[in-house]
Amino acid sequence: MNRRSRFFRLGLISGAAALAAGMTFFAVPAQPGHAETTCSDCYIVTPGSNPATAGAGTGEQYAFQVTNNDPHETLVSLTFAAPAGFAVTAASGPSGTTVSSLPGSSVTLQLPSEPTGTTFTVDVTALAPCVAASSEVWGVSGVDSKGETNEVHWSSSPLSVSVTGTCGLAFTGQPAQTAVNSDILTGFNSTGSPLAVQLLDANGDPLNPADSAAGDTAVTVSIQVNPGGGTLAGTTTVTSSAGVADFGNLQISKAGTGYELAANATGFSAATSSPFTIAGQIQACGVGSCSVSQSTANTATSAMATAPGDFAALGLGGVSLTCRNYIGVADGADFGIFNSAGNGVPGASATATLTISKSALESLPWPYRLLPRQVCYGSPTPFPAIPGTSGTTVIGGVTYHTGLLLSCLAVHKEPCLISEHYTPAGAVELTFVASGDPIWHG
Repeated sequence: MNRRSRFFRLGLISGAAALAAGMTFFAVPAQPGHAETTCSDCYIVTPGSNPATAGAGTGEQYAFQVTNNDPHETLVSLTFAAPAGFAVTAASGPSGTTVSSLPGSSVTLQLPSEPTGTTFTVDVTALAPCVAASSEVWGVSGVDSKGETNEVHWSSSPLSVSVTGTCGLAFTGQPAQTAVNSDILTGFNSTGSPLAVQLLDANGDPLNPADSAAGDTAVTVSIQVNPGGGTLAGTTTVTSSAGVADFGNLQISKAGTGYELAANATGFSAATSSPFTIAGQIQACGVGSCSVSQSTANTATSAMATAPGDFAALGLGGVSLTCRNYIGVADGADFGIFNSAGNGVPGASATATLTISKSALESLPWPYRLLPRQVCYGSPTPFPAIPGTSGTTVIGGVTYHTGLLLSCLAVHKEPCLISEHYTPAGAVELTFVASGDPIWHG
């Protein structure tokens, strides 16, 4: 700016008025948000779009046209301050421009000399926050070759940005089956890595680690679907790091099939995990057979593997199963024979027993107490069942075929019922052959 020419123009009015005008000029410098459509000795910044929009958590490129209207100086540096919560990740200007260290809340471009009357483009890429502030407005300022800092103005109004959409969460490390009060990890029987909750932008893509929300968002995990009535223990709230929150010591206190976890964070849409099973017991089988057993107040059940497998798992309670034309009184049981990866062993089978207490039998209406007890059985694969009792049900996201077991003497094929008899204590004990990945109750 040519200050001398302005001084003489002020001298053309009265002395008092000149003094007042001079004081006003030197005391109130132009602000970064000031808009001035025309000027003969300043730099005009015109946004490529105004207002602009940005998806929550996404990166957008903003273009600015900068015109040099000053015939006496050149612009040495130009600083763009992103709105609150935004993170600048890249910037570029005319050939020869250098850029300050990024990412950051603002960026300063050191510019080459640009002749008066020229217009050049500056592109700035910035990540929008997941939780936007009430006012999302850009700021701009600069320094010219004489060190003046009040020569840069918006062409009309500061660039404003509207943040749209919502950031979200997703389980990228899903919970696998384990035993009660054991760490729930991504691998069977408390193996594998911690459960991972990924922070996502409004497009459903992983949040850029440079985003303001990626490193300081508190994510809380809770039980969403609770078939066994268990409680969740461990570190349930974790602060994200680089857009991921890891949970490595979560445990559930009761057995159940079809548990689901929920992840929540303020300003983010929630996520739900895949269904998983908490077993009452997981027994390593080694090279020989192995057995598992569980009991409650009115039910006892056990199974001995008769086909090879690395592990046998059994959970009593926390699973609901019905068979047509049958009233069940025993607690449900979920059983399986697995390899070390947690996959069911094809063709695996076990000899199982189910004992229903006398008190449970006496809870039935009188006519039903006199009827023989059966095994209400569920399997992912179809099996022969007593006519009129078959059906299907979905448990933990898996469709099970259901029905009462036929006698092994009748079908000669597992699963089937071996025997039924009363114990000296007045309980009913059912012995049967189980196969696949079954669920049962009496």
